Amino acid sequence: MLRPQTCRMTFAVIGDTHVKPESGDQSAPWKVNEAATARARWVSREIERYRPDFIVHLGDLVHPVPELSTFGEAVELTRQIFQPFHNRLHIIPGNHDIGDKPNRAMPAKMVRDEWIELHEKNFGPSYFFFDRDDCRFIFVNDPVMNSKSAIEVRQRAWLEQTLGSADGRRIFMFMHYPLFLLDPKEPSNYDNIDEPARTDILGLIREHKVEAVFAGHVHNIFYHRVDGTEFYVMPATSFVRQDYSEFFRTDAIHENGRNDAEKLGFSIVEVHDDGHVVHYLRSYGATLDAANAGSAVATRSASMQLPNPKKAGGAPFGVFLRHPWAEITSLPNNGPMDEFLRKDARNDYHLAAMWRMGIRHARVPLSDILDDRVSARMADLVAVGHSFTIFGFGIPEDRTLKLLKSRAHLIGRYECVLPADEIERDAAKVAAFRHELGCPVLVSPIATSAAEKKVGSRIELFVSHGFRPNQLDEIERLLAATNRGDLNHLVVRVGLSADILATADELASWQARSGCRLDLHLRIAADNPATNIVDDAAILGGIVTFHLAALAHPELAMFIDTFMDIDRGYFVRNGLIDRRCNLRPAGLAVETLAAYLAGPAEVARLQTSGGNAFTCRMPDRSALVLLPEAGARMLVTPAMLDGLGLDEDALTIRLDRPWTIDPGLGLELKGGGSVPTETTRPIMIIGLKVQ
Repeated sequence: MLRPQTCRMTFAVIGDTHVKPESGDQSAPWKVNEAATARARWVSREIERYRPDFIVHLGDLVHPVPELSTFGEAVELTRQIFQPFHNRLHIIPGNHDIGDKPNRAMPAKMVRDEWIELHEKNFGPSYFFFDRDDCRFIFVNDPVMNSKSAIEVRQRAWLEQTLGSADGRRIFMFMHYPLFLLDPKEPSNYDNIDEPARTDILGLIREHKVEAVFAGHVHNIFYHRVDGTEFYVMPATSFVRQDYSEFFRTDAIHENGRNDAEKLGFSIVEVHDDGHVVHYLRSYGATLDAANAGSAVATRSASMQLPNPKKAGGAPFGVFLRHPWAEITSLPNNGPMDEFLRKDARNDYHLAAMWRMGIRHARVPLSDILDDRVSARMADLVAVGHSFTIFGFGIPEDRTLKLLKSRAHLIGRYECVLPADEIERDAAKVAAFRHELGCPVLVSPIATSAAEKKVGSRIELFVSHGFRPNQLDEIERLLAATNRGDLNHLVVRVGLSADILATADELASWQARSGCRLDLHLRIAADNPATNIVDDAAILGGIVTFHLAALAHPELAMFIDTFMDIDRGYFVRNGLIDRRCNLRPAGLAVETLAAYLAGPAEVARLQTSGGNAFTCRMPDRSALVLLPEAGARMLVTPAMLDGLGLDEDALTIRLDRPWTIDPGLGLELKGGGSVPTETTRPIMIIGLKVQ
């Protein structure tokens, strides 16, 4: 687990800025492209808040291609925008800068030597490397690959020599086109490098044990792990490639998905003593005009608490992944990108959202680990800090058990859902299964409408699982009736209407007394399948309370059901992300809490009116969390702040909007007198403890 004190350097990665003259340019038919330059300007200023040691641009600096009359003006604008970085900015060319890769099916003219020379005149060498500490950073011109040009031949020889002379240094590589989009053996398409260069370069990466490879071009996020190397396809600052809207089972937003602004942004990469972490920071398409480019913003700490499963901290709970989370989509063959084939790609935005919130634990059905493709993806994620609870109805036997044992290294825990009246009978089988599998095994009783008492003609069909908190006496009788230790881990469920913090307190106390471990699941769904739970404010309040309860009780394993909206079918409810994999207000709150409250805490409820108020005390900081009821005003009193050692200089953060784009929010926990006297919105007031 990586920790702040092991971070030796940070760098920023941006790409696909597609800068263009802000008037008089007709190089793009979409309205969103008119904002690209102002978006690049905003990102340039934003990067400086994090004080990275250097900045990498992955290419497609400009939108007008070299043959257009506005190309030169776009280049000059780009130089102005990134001028503050001086010699900290390292640039490689993209296809808009020097021409498309050599493939006659591409929509623009192919790479040319004279365009490479022009790029090098404006921005420096098109391939190069530098060393810093014990790391080697290698920058490759990959549009030229497969061109058979003298430049390609020279670069290939240089790359082999540069990799071979790394002398034990950790190696990071940067290129514009990804080598592959889904599979190293996939056919050529608009978004990968063609053969034979692809296999050749992948062979060098494998031979020299490159730690990470970063690419742009696709304007969407993808993540792969091949033979120990991590491959990142990074977001754009300008616009989203709308062909990938095919991932989402909902209507395409703004210009057919091209302006899905939450998917835009840049990344901060932390290089630690024993690994690296990539943080995707969303820009939401924010813009900045030239006149305000130098305006002041809050600095953000170099020793960031930004969450990620590779790091300590993050969200203190897991999530139910009810939707297919490793799904491969075949995009329709449709120009101008890929007119002559269907391109396969995996939607990695579920994963990117989990990383934003620092969620490492996931509960998935048995069918996931039995599927070869999905289990391979699970292996990728387990290797970087994720863990999985596998659940299924019954106790696995025979072929299923054999396959589970062969993949036991991917199973953090297994949850057996059983009929309540069979748990006592099967307790010994549960213990035997736990012994064979070699990992914790939980038991959860099925809960269905079949067991509910009927009144008149009314029936509400449902199927769920888990004991209720008021069944602890029943659980004790069950434990007393079975051999000691046969049942040592059970599941309890609560709904949004429960007193979540008090329930967690009670369960933690019971667990300590009984020696039987408990999971606590927050079920957002109603019991009536026709009732929709879509009040984002109420869901945010419940999930924030659940988050604080999990900070207070790390000894309880806690899960939220569900991660992504169920927006059709039965038990419709909102989750942490919507069907475009963008964060709901509750997800934004988790992202904020995970960034600012990274560890166990003492949590208490305050007696207030108009909503719920909680205090949160950690070794180095204190926080006051206020969750007003709909239409209510909650007062922020001096007594609330004094009790936590906070003053008017504490930082006030809205929990229902993205903290990452607020110019006044840093990670220094000082707000310059921003504490309000009342609030109608969910907020957190946080500051360092007074020594």
